[in-house]
Amino acid sequence: MKPLSSFSRRNFLRTLAATGLASGSAFAAPSPTAQPFNEVHDLVIVGSGFAGLSAAYAALKAGVKDILILDKMEAFGGNSCLCGGLMSVPLNPKQQKQGIKDSVDLMVADMTKAGRGFNHPDLARKFAENAVNICPMLDECGVQLMDKVIRLGGHSAPRTMVPASGGGIVVPIHNWLKKNGVQFRNRSQVIDLLMQDGKVTGVLVNCDYNWKDGTSKKEQRIGSRGGIVVATGGWGQDKDFIKTTMPVYSLLECTSQPGATAEMLKALLKSGCLPSMLDMYQLGPWASPDEKGAGPGSFFADYAFAEGMAVNPKTGRRFMNELADRRTRADAELNVLSESTPDKINYPIVFCGEKTTEHAEGFKAAYRDKTVFRYETLADLAKAYDIPLKALQQQVDEYNKIVAGTLKEPFAKPLDVKQTLKAPFYAMRLTPKLHYCMGGIAVNPRSEVLSTATLAPIPGLYAAGEVTGGVHGMDRLGGCSSVDCMVFGLEAGRNAAAYLKAQGN
Repeated sequence: MKPLSSFSRRNFLRTLAATGLASGSAFAAPSPTAQPFNEVHDLVIVGSGFAGLSAAYAALKAGVKDILILDKMEAFGGNSCLCGGLMSVPLNPKQQKQGIKDSVDLMVADMTKAGRGFNHPDLARKFAENAVNICPMLDECGVQLMDKVIRLGGHSAPRTMVPASGGGIVVPIHNWLKKNGVQFRNRSQVIDLLMQDGKVTGVLVNCDYNWKDGTSKKEQRIGSRGGIVVATGGWGQDKDFIKTTMPVYSLLECTSQPGATAEMLKALLKSGCLPSMLDMYQLGPWASPDEKGAGPGSFFADYAFAEGMAVNPKTGRRFMNELADRRTRADAELNVLSESTPDKINYPIVFCGEKTTEHAEGFKAAYRDKTVFRYETLADLAKAYDIPLKALQQQVDEYNKIVAGTLKEPFAKPLDVKQTLKAPFYAMRLTPKLHYCMGGIAVNPRSEVLSTATLAPIPGLYAAGEVTGGVHGMDRLGGCSSVDCMVFGLEAGRNAAAYLKAQGN
């Protein structure tokens, strides 16, 4: 299939803009004032999602007692609370229990393929080798996982562990940390790093911050004896920042929570931190125009992709490997969307049979919210989306032959679950949404932030999660952001604890 041209992509995005799907926001950070610290802690962590929580856990286990976690929003957890929390971990216990063959090398190969070879090799290998080490933390903090392992798009093996939700990970770890003395402070917007003699010593904070209007009551300088861990996530909601790095994406709806803005990234850059791939963004191919952000329909779509098929409404034919990596699928969907007309957007359709809905996460809520619709016959489905019935029937017949093993799969889609497509059908419309910031601040495998001036670590500064770049290259695989946050969050916490000890504290 030919790639989507820049002209057709622009036309599609202009169509979205004309339909009112585009929006924008901007944040500005004031300069720090010269005054003593208002308070000092052994370790200060900025951000309370998977990465920040993991850093606190590791530091606490290493003996650090006085830990403060700051978050600018009213609720803790950031995007980690909103996501599905899927965790793609090679050689995890549930995978091994089922006898699924996998390896670190296979994980690295999958990541490199999805990342188009732009991954930083040492970071990708650190991720793959240490992914299984997040399991003891999950167990100790009481995170409950479903008794199954699934395959997401672009993975060579089923290796993804399934929690109830991202909140099902965040809340137990948050509670465990609070029980063990970690302090949490919300509505605390960090706007700058404080440095002395080339070392990071603290942060400048807007206290009682209101994200809705950008106001705060006062500034405070909070010091840290063990350095600072930055775990503030991405900036997908910061349309002004995205316009400067990838203008065409600034018109897309974003799946992130409202606080996913770039003020902390700007502070890091201003402090001399080395940027990495700031113009790289991921689009979520499982998103729908019929729900805000990435709702339950996005979770359901993963199962529909695996056990059903996606078609172009204009042709009634499949147009992609439904289990390819996210960039491949998003580009294929944009090709379909580029066939839109001024009076009608040509949204791709994914659908499956009723058997899939019996075990698909997100289905009940997506069906309730009218993101997913039921059709008693194929003719009903074709009529609803203006699909040529004859072509659609032929495609369903061919797909069922593929499932039966009598016809070759033209898109090389892996069929872990061989599910015949039959009525009733459940369908949803698709449109890629801006989902993840691939670039960010450069770190080494120890989660130490690198200096633009020296290319060496900046003493006392660590970062983990979506605010960093390089691990996944141009695009990441499903279920890897949560693991990325935890692997490098744990690394940041351990090394911050060692830094604290080295300072004689």
